Amino acid sequence: MHTYRLIGIFILIGILIGCSASNALPSPTLAQGPAETITPDLTAASSLAQTVPSPLATTPATATPSSSGGFSIRLFGSSTNDLDRIKIPLGTINSSGQLTSSRPVNVGGDLTLEFWMKATAADNTAPACDGWYYGNIIIDRDIFGDGDYGDYGIAICDGKLVVGFSAGNDDRLLKGNRTVTDGVWHHIAVTRANSGQVRLFVDGQLDAQMNGPSGRIDYRLNRSTSYPSSDPYLVFGAEKHDYPGSRYYNGLLDDVRLSNIVRYTGDFARPTAPHPADANTVALYRFDEGSGTTIGDSAPGNQSPGTLQPRTGGPAQHWSTDTPFASSSTPLTPRAFLPMIIRS
Repeated sequence: MHTYRLIGIFILIGILIGCSASNALPSPTLAQGPAETITPDLTAASSLAQTVPSPLATTPATATPSSSGGFSIRLFGSSTNDLDRIKIPLGTINSSGQLTSSRPVNVGGDLTLEFWMKATAADNTAPACDGWYYGNIIIDRDIFGDGDYGDYGIAICDGKLVVGFSAGNDDRLLKGNRTVTDGVWHHIAVTRANSGQVRLFVDGQLDAQMNGPSGRIDYRLNRSTSYPSSDPYLVFGAEKHDYPGSRYYNGLLDDVRLSNIVRYTGDFARPTAPHPADANTVALYRFDEGSGTTIGDSAPGNQSPGTLQPRTGGPAQHWSTDTPFASSSTPLTPRAFLPMIIRS
C-alpha cells in the first residue's frame, strides 16, 4: 500500500509540474540602458575610438522600437576647425560662397524637422540659455548676423531642447520642458508653419509651442557672405561658424527627415520604424552608409546629399550600430520556482 501511495504522489507531482510549465509566461525583457560615451583625446589618435559606458539609465517601456536599423552617426562634441560634424550644402555654391540655386533641403515655408537622438547630461553640459546658439548644438541652419530671409537651430540647454527661428532681426526662442539627456533614444519633431507657429514634440508628446516669425525662412539666393564655408550649409552636430565659446552636440543622431508640410499639430504615436520618404519629404538622412564620409539623401533622387567631416582619427569612429530601431533588449534572469511539497 505504501508503494502505490508513493507512485501516486510522484505521478501527481509530474502532472502539476507539467501544468506549471505549459502555463508559464515568457520571460520578460528589460531594455538596455547604458549609453555609449566616448571621451575625445586629441593628443592620442589611437584612443579616439575607445568607448566607456556612461551611468545606467532606466529606459521607458516605449523607448525601443522593434524594427531593424543599420547605423547611426556618433558625434563627439569636439568640433573645431570645421570638423566633427555633417555638412549639407543648401544648393549650388559658387567660388564666392553665394548660393546660386537651391536644393530641396533649403525649405522656406511650412517645415517639419524630425530626428532621433541619444545623449547624456554628462556629455552635454550647456546651462539654461536664452539663445539656441549658446547650447549644445544639434542642428544649425544659422547665418552669421541677422537672419536675413530666415534661419533656425536646435540645441540642448540644461538638458532640455531649445528651438530658435529668426527672420531679419526678429529672433525668437522656444524652450522645451522635458529632459532628453537621459541616455536613451528620443524621437524629436519640430514643426514650423508659414504663419510662424512653432511646436516641439518629444516622443510624440507636445513639449512646448510659440508664435515665431512668419513668412519664408529659406537661405536667400545670391546672398553675399564673409563665411562661404559655413553660411550656405545645413550642419548637424556643431555651431557651423566655430564661434568662440560655442558648444557642440555629443551623442548619437539618426534618421533625420525634413518635410515641406506641418506633419503634427497635436500628440501622435511615437514612430516604431524609420521615417518613410513620402511625397512631402524633401530630405532624409538615414546614416546607413556605415563607413566613409558620404552622407546620402534617401528622399527621391538623392538631391540634397552631405558630407561627414570627421574629427582627428578618421570617419570610422563616427559610425555606430546603436540605433533606435535595433533590438537592444536582454532577457531577465529566469524566475526561480519553489519545490512543491505534498503532505501525506
